[in-house]
Amino acid sequence: MNKIADKIFKSLIAGSLCLSACMATSCQPSARETAVTWNDTLQLPPAPGDSVNIGVAGAFAGICGKTLMVAGGANFPDGFPWTGAKKVWHRTLYSYDFSTEKWSVYPDFLPEPLAYGVSIPQPEGIMLIGGNNADGGSRAVYMLSEKDGRPELRSDIYPELPFPLANSAGALVGTKVFLAGGICSDSVECASHAFVMLDTERKEAGWQILPPWPGPELGFSVAAAAGGKFYMFGGRNFGPGKEIEISTAGFVYDPASGEWSTLRGDFPVMAATALNFDGDIWLFGGVEKILSADPQHPGFSHMLRRYNPSTGELTDVCESPYPLAVTTTAVAASDSSAIIASGEVRPGVRTPLVLQCTIRNN
Repeated sequence: MNKIADKIFKSLIAGSLCLSACMATSCQPSARETAVTWNDTLQLPPAPGDSVNIGVAGAFAGICGKTLMVAGGANFPDGFPWTGAKKVWHRTLYSYDFSTEKWSVYPDFLPEPLAYGVSIPQPEGIMLIGGNNADGGSRAVYMLSEKDGRPELRSDIYPELPFPLANSAGALVGTKVFLAGGICSDSVECASHAFVMLDTERKEAGWQILPPWPGPELGFSVAAAAGGKFYMFGGRNFGPGKEIEISTAGFVYDPASGEWSTLRGDFPVMAATALNFDGDIWLFGGVEKILSADPQHPGFSHMLRRYNPSTGELTDVCESPYPLAVTTTAVAASDSSAIIASGEVRPGVRTPLVLQCTIRNN
């Protein structure tokens, strides 16, 4: 564990010791003697002018140095979809300093309201890629970093996407950023076969459009990198005049050969979030089936799953005692701990919870 990650991890533990007995829960399945601990002591603070924060879905998130950053997102501040409330996109940046254990809020930080893009960690900060708002999709690629103790956003480091892209699945494989699926139209909400790559060491070459996976057009998939390959799980096929079809398929792309393969098994993880810990891909929550968006919706999956790329096995590890929000980003806070910042816990309902999860293989 590097020094920054170690400091962040110790800060998370130190800040929750007094509450750990009642606010953290462990589950210890027998397989590989994995211990999973959850902590819910952090929440997004209210934005200026608000008394509470109801949370956002589709926010960008990542860690810059010793600071967690959560930017943009969308919610229904005046009610719920089934009551006729309208979705609102946001520009606000929330930053949490692990060393001082304090939040800072920067209203109107993003140049435009934005949500449902892809966050990719880089040594110098976080790439914020694509997304959308009420006016349509975005081609923008920003770099979010810290300068002189304050957040900085730049748009002159990386080339724009070749087309607008929202609700895509992205991951970093070596120096290459891959994005798969999502909505790539300003006027029509439909899944796509979009598959693009940017080599961050050859930015001048721009984004390359690559052959897609051997399956239907998808959006709301989840992606992760492992063993030098790009993995893509679940998602849904949708479009005008179509019934929404959930996909439980999984695919892997090998950049060395330029070929896709279909994974065996089912992956009921639409709109989940994922991280690679110790070579395994951990999948947090997801949507297992489409249900009506109403007050009786039971909420999305609480299941934590582990995929072993070497064996091709997907294992249900345990259920979180807290909602595992979808349409959000899992941020690696250390070699064994993740942060899931806000997100959607059932259709139209957000959570301000910044959930911390620690995974230990004993």
